[in-house]
Amino acid sequence: MRLTLTRAIELTVAVSVVIISVASLYVAVEQSRVMQRTLEANVLPVIQYDTGNYNLPMEEWRLTVSFQNTGIGPADVRYMEMTWDGEAIRDTSQFISRCCVPDSVPEADRPAYVHDAFRTGQMAFLFDTIEGRFLAPQEEVDYIIFRRPDADTQSIGYGVWQALDYARHDITVDVCYCSVFDDCWLARFPAQTREPVDMCPVRE
Repeated sequence: MRLTLTRAIELTVAVSVVIISVASLYVAVEQSRVMQRTLEANVLPVIQYDTGNYNLPMEEWRLTVSFQNTGIGPADVRYMEMTWDGEAIRDTSQFISRCCVPDSVPEADRPAYVHDAFRTGQMAFLFDTIEGRFLAPQEEVDYIIFRRPDADTQSIGYGVWQALDYARHDITVDVCYCSVFDDCWLARFPAQTREPVDMCPVRE
């Protein structure tokens, strides 16, 4: 009888140890998951896209396309593509010849029209890079700056600026970026959607 009672006590202790060990392991795993999520939240990047036509501090009319990391962690921008009228914008001159040249200019002459406008100083663009760049938290990059040409002395550039001011509202933008933990998101503008992805697209 004593042996049976002793065995029962030993078995109870052994089972209790196993239960405590399993519970401790579960707590440790959950704590690790919570800590991982906390770390990921503490380095979460959020890319925003913006476009405007006037710089208030400088009191200057200029078209801008800008990107900003409004999150609290660095953003590794791996892919960015702009689309207008169903076609990706690969070349600025080709895009302007499609969107912003007067209808009176024959289609075949539009590329030359745009090139001449750049060559003669009728208009000028300032560019920066966004793809393949790390954006620090709250860092903002003006991807494109196009100061409004003078209506009297740069009439061609002024007309293109006015047309582009309307066309920019129809531009769609896809931006894929990742955190330092390789968590990635694909953001679309102006839809303002943001969805997690396994990896960013590869540009053709």
